[in-house]
Amino acid sequence: MTMTVRSMLSRPEQATLNLEDARDLRTAGHSYAQIRQKLGLTASQIALIRRTLKRAKAAQTRMRKNRPDATVRDLSIGQSILPPDLRKRLNAAGFHTLGDLEQRLADPDLPGLETLPAIGPYRVQLIKRMLAHFGLLPETNDLKAAIEELFPELGDDGETSLIPVP
Repeated sequence: MTMTVRSMLSRPEQATLNLEDARDLRTAGHSYAQIRQKLGLTASQIALIRRTLKRAKAAQTRMRKNRPDATVRDLSIGQSILPPDLRKRLNAAGFHTLGDLEQRLADPDLPGLETLPAIGPYRVQLIKRMLAHFGLLPETNDLKAAIEELFPELGDDGETSLIPVP
């Protein structure tokens, strides 16, 4: 993303973008010092990112230790990378795991998360990006799945598929 677009973002949007970029760089094996230099962050910004990523990783480690059969759907929202006020609001609304959020977004009969108090389009975007990171975002516009549902013979059997994958 160019610096001109970044400078047009609000402070929370910049912080979220920095967190997502830092998570990707950390996954790629960069140190926090390298991430700070690459993203041009202050010491306090990188410290907040480090604490946030550490909290999320610790939650995953605890979950895997206590429940070896657990999946990412079982991760607690309270330990996610979402902002603290959003985590509290989601917990108060009855969403305790990422799987709860996934089910709500996947159900076409239920209204969107925007209908919850104090959760607008920006916060829904944060939730969807987090779910997409874990591969939990339900695809509402998946053309390949829709075609395979209508025509099972076109389904992917592992070796051949008549539907090209982009």
